[in-house]
Amino acid sequence: MAVDPSLLRLVQPGDGAWRLDSEVKAASCTLTRGAAGIEGPGYKMIGVRIIDCASGRPAPGVLVRLDSRDDRGWAPLMSGFTANDGRLLALEELQVRRGAHQLTFDPSSYFAGLGTVAEYREFTVSIQVREIELDLRMAVYLNAAGFTVYGERG
Repeated sequence: MAVDPSLLRLVQPGDGAWRLDSEVKAASCTLTRGAAGIEGPGYKMIGVRIIDCASGRPAPGVLVRLDSRDDRGWAPLMSGFTANDGRLLALEELQVRRGAHQLTFDPSSYFAGLGTVAEYREFTVSIQVREIELDLRMAVYLNAAGFTVYGERG
């Protein structure tokens, strides 16, 4: 099934930063203060947009968790649910340091709301932040049978 390209339109407002053209309707998020990557210089923005390939529409209510690895192992940075536009705005506002990070996506509550059971419970994408001046934008396309992740630096 094709995804409606208008759902993925990027805009470049006056500040020169590219953003997905959509409106955040509702989202919940928990930030873990003091964890590795929250404070200090050396930041990078990570943006995520989740699209349900079966409907071609954004996927609200997908749980996303961001963890960062430090000397003691993995530490949680934040977790939250995607809004009606399929984005987690708090993730875009959270800036992370150079190093190893992982995003874990748990769409089970989203699919349960559709009366569907996915063939997977969650999936994790590991990333290495190397260049602090670049942002990372990820498009996640999912359905009950599988998922695809596309990343773009810029």
